Amino acid sequence: MSEKLYSDEKLFELGKINYDKLVLYCTRIEEKGLWTQAEEVIKQSSTEVLDLYVQSVLMNLAVHCGEILDSQREFMRIITVSNPLCIPEEGQIKMSVYNQSKRLYELPPILIQLCGLYDKKTKTDMTEYFLDAFLNILLCMAYLNHGKDVKVNDFIQKYYNKISNFIIDRDTGGYSEYIKKKLSSGDIKCEAEWFKTYKIQIQKTSVKQKVKNPKSRAKKKAKSTKESKISSAGTSTRVQKLNESQQKQAEQQKIEQQKAEQQKQHDEERRQLRDAFFKRVEEDARLAKIAKEKEEQQAREQFLAVKNRIQERERAEREEKEKRIKLLMDELNSLVGLKDVKSEIQSLTNLIKIRQLREKMNMPVMDMSYHMVFTGSPGTGKTTVARLVGKIYKELGILSDGKMIETDRSGLVAGYVGQTAIKVHEIVGQAIGGVLFIDEAYSLVNPDVPNDFGGEAVDTLVKLMEDNRDNLVIIAAGYTDEMRRFLKSNTGLISRFNKFINFPDYNRSELIEIMEVIAAEAGLTIEEGAKKRVLERMGAMKPEEWEDFGNARGIRNMFEKIVTNQANRLVLLNSPTKEQIMTIVAEDV
Repeated sequence: MSEKLYSDEKLFELGKINYDKLVLYCTRIEEKGLWTQAEEVIKQSSTEVLDLYVQSVLMNLAVHCGEILDSQREFMRIITVSNPLCIPEEGQIKMSVYNQSKRLYELPPILIQLCGLYDKKTKTDMTEYFLDAFLNILLCMAYLNHGKDVKVNDFIQKYYNKISNFIIDRDTGGYSEYIKKKLSSGDIKCEAEWFKTYKIQIQKTSVKQKVKNPKSRAKKKAKSTKESKISSAGTSTRVQKLNESQQKQAEQQKIEQQKAEQQKQHDEERRQLRDAFFKRVEEDARLAKIAKEKEEQQAREQFLAVKNRIQERERAEREEKEKRIKLLMDELNSLVGLKDVKSEIQSLTNLIKIRQLREKMNMPVMDMSYHMVFTGSPGTGKTTVARLVGKIYKELGILSDGKMIETDRSGLVAGYVGQTAIKVHEIVGQAIGGVLFIDEAYSLVNPDVPNDFGGEAVDTLVKLMEDNRDNLVIIAAGYTDEMRRFLKSNTGLISRFNKFINFPDYNRSELIEIMEVIAAEAGLTIEEGAKKRVLERMGAMKPEEWEDFGNARGIRNMFEKIVTNQANRLVLLNSPTKEQIMTIVAEDV
């Protein structure tokens, strides 16, 4: 085989073109009713049998040439409409596939036999075109495996020797020359016309020999008779016999001329039938191509429509998620004070968004711990912010639920051996998917108390933090100095809690703002005189009183007492107005 350079893409394209020809020939066989009897026995359509036959011959060719390349495996898998041998896209080809292909390869080529019957009925040459297209597919397969010329030639020659006995009404000797020409040309193209020309030349030579032999015998006989009669009958007889001989020669020439004209007419009829057949084949191929292009266009349009719907849905989901995150951030920003806290939470949110974007782009990302420590005095908003963090993390996809479970030492530490770990497991199990907020977490460790089980709680907590790192966030809260000593008590805590957010005490102006927010939620307004009186009360507080005040909790408690004072004042009025009921005055403080 003289190998011509073809790209793999071109070989796949040529293989598909020649396979489509085989499908058309199978269609002709079925239209002529030649497949009906075979289908009753085989229970398969002609194209299903074609797919099995093509794959089995290609598999035997690949095995004969040695190692099967990935490109050859893919060629065998997709060249046919179906994949009857179930050739895998990746991995090892099963031994059962090899055995089945070998068994099918040895069976009689029924499609080639039926092509011969079709030609016999229609006076066409579909057998040559079927064999030529099939050989082109084998050559496409062979060109995918460079450097295997000798083995490919050997296989194809043996293959055609094997099927030659099943070719109907054909001079199979001519196929030997045809195959040599096909293998030596290096081109993958239709060469059935060459074989047909060769066949016609053989037929003409045969006719000439048949015509020539009787003429020679007649001449010999005439010569023998003439010599005999000339010697016995004289000169006049010789002239008469000579005229008879010339007359016979003229008649013989006329017969030969008539035969030549009949042969010419027969050849013309066959040519017309052949041209009509292939015009129909070409038209069917053109219509099939148009239908296929239309089908592919429809498939592309459907794919794009589905893709656009998915993208639109994803875009809407992203916008809705961003809207929910913005609402949560607005809620955080609406809290009084906490400027640095808000900035820290916003920065953390931005970091998570960019980290997720890097992951989507298959870029490297650093490991990130989402556990945090909130430090500060009671009443500075740690619990409120922790609850918002859980909801924000849910929208960012860090947590599946976003709930917050609040606990302290009493919820984690038991008074008996073995019970502490059970309590920790239970409370962590409740918090999976959300935030576990541990208030006054430093109280878990108490080195001054003998037989304290707080250390067991911390050890268990560290392990569960690692086991559930993808769907659990723990926020430990407490005073700044106490929390630092707490983290140093266990090396596992230091590596997992690496984000500290400090919540400063509220100043007096901020506490007045908090009171106004509480009043608005209750449907009340506070007069300026009442606000001034509250500021005076807070200014008069001693340091120890201020320390126990509790920031937002203290101002809430003060507001509740003010509301009670307002109620005591209003009940003394005969008919208090709506405005009086809704207003806190200085007298109420």
